[in-house]
Amino acid sequence: MKYIGPFLRINKLKKENIEHQLFFLAKESLNQIVLHSKCGVYTSIKELKIKSLSSSDINTFGNVSPLLCLYKKGNPKITNIDDNLCWNAESFKREINVDSNAFMTLSLLELCNYYKQFEGINNKKFNLTKLYMCICKNQLDFYATHFRNADGVFVDKKESKDSYNEEVSFEEKNKKFKFSSQALFMDAYYRYASLSDDDEKVSYENFALDILNMFIEFKEDIYTLSLDEILKLTLSLNIFYGYSKNKQCKLLLLDLCELIYDRFNNTNTPLISYDDKLEYDCLKYINFFLFYKNTGIIKFKEDAEKIHNKLLNLYDPEKGIFIKHTEKKDITFSCIEISLYLLICLIHENISKEQSDNNLIILDVFKRQLIDSGIILSWPDIPDLNDIERYKNYTLKSEDLIDEQYFRSSSLPTPESCEITSVFVKHVVYSRKKETFEPSKTSFDSYKNMVIFFLIIYLLKS
Repeated sequence: MKYIGPFLRINKLKKENIEHQLFFLAKESLNQIVLHSKCGVYTSIKELKIKSLSSSDINTFGNVSPLLCLYKKGNPKITNIDDNLCWNAESFKREINVDSNAFMTLSLLELCNYYKQFEGINNKKFNLTKLYMCICKNQLDFYATHFRNADGVFVDKKESKDSYNEEVSFEEKNKKFKFSSQALFMDAYYRYASLSDDDEKVSYENFALDILNMFIEFKEDIYTLSLDEILKLTLSLNIFYGYSKNKQCKLLLLDLCELIYDRFNNTNTPLISYDDKLEYDCLKYINFFLFYKNTGIIKFKEDAEKIHNKLLNLYDPEKGIFIKHTEKKDITFSCIEISLYLLICLIHENISKEQSDNNLIILDVFKRQLIDSGIILSWPDIPDLNDIERYKNYTLKSEDLIDEQYFRSSSLPTPESCEITSVFVKHVVYSRKKETFEPSKTSFDSYKNMVIFFLIIYLLKS
């Protein structure tokens, strides 16, 4: 009776539950990583010198260690020391992937916007806006000082062997720079300027616009980049245009979206491996969706629709998962692929006016491929009953209490219970024969996690 499949899968979860759970996962996991992991160069809350917080407000944050930058890798197993969940510092790979750090700061800036709504409602929540804004400013200043090469562009680096906490220093790991990395930092500096009331905000905006001018000046070089680079650069430009509505950015975006369409549909383009194809299709969809959302150009909505239909065809209703096109008996799914596929189903369902099978696919992929596969190591515990986020409209009234299913899946342990933080492992392997998933070894890859957390927050923030 295997063919009945989804008919027998009774699930109380709804799309709205899943969206809220993912947003909760991203914001709480980021909070733990940025404030408590020490997985990077960190400072103290006193050294941040947050002018708008009183000493009593600062004390409410307790013993936090805000990150100035994030290391490339680490072991997400944690130990409870003095009521703090601590990471193993010996496991850190003290290299800097600059993209990870840009996504981390962008995520915090998006959360600043989220916590602003608590002004006049709950001081503790609203103070997170002040804390995150100050952390972001310090991060951006740190990046500009330490993560640029002699030409002034951002590049991956590694900590010098003779560095000390008092005087941290870095050396270049790779002299090559990526246009897509510069665009991520352009987004971060501009977003900070747009949210800040600091007197120096104009300098951050001008710094971002200088990077944009570089893209315009080297436009011809950009057109010759690899497909991977063009997809990532276009994503960052879409984000920037959403923030700025800059006309020069819009013109460059139009060219790049047309180029992406031509590259994918040109029969002379070299074949894309199946390992890359799904992620590329997902990034292409997101780029077309964002460009349509920002400009209203119908062509790109139609192109996104075609990609969406193509992705839906990968779904196997009997197994309740999507399957990549390959003859291999064991299929490797990266955490980015699974997350992007689910996010695309969610955002497409939100904009589509037609009835579709998306809802069943969303429920299945979330439950089978994201939760049951083992690709997420734990899930943050639900807020206490006295937490204002547990209630509709933040009323604290019992009749407005939000169901636990809006925060977490009961099948995953909390970080406290399993002593592993809430992050994604690199990939899972699906056995066609056994119809089971086998997760990769327990590890924390900062790039994979930061890009997922940012896209969850950015695409589901409404």
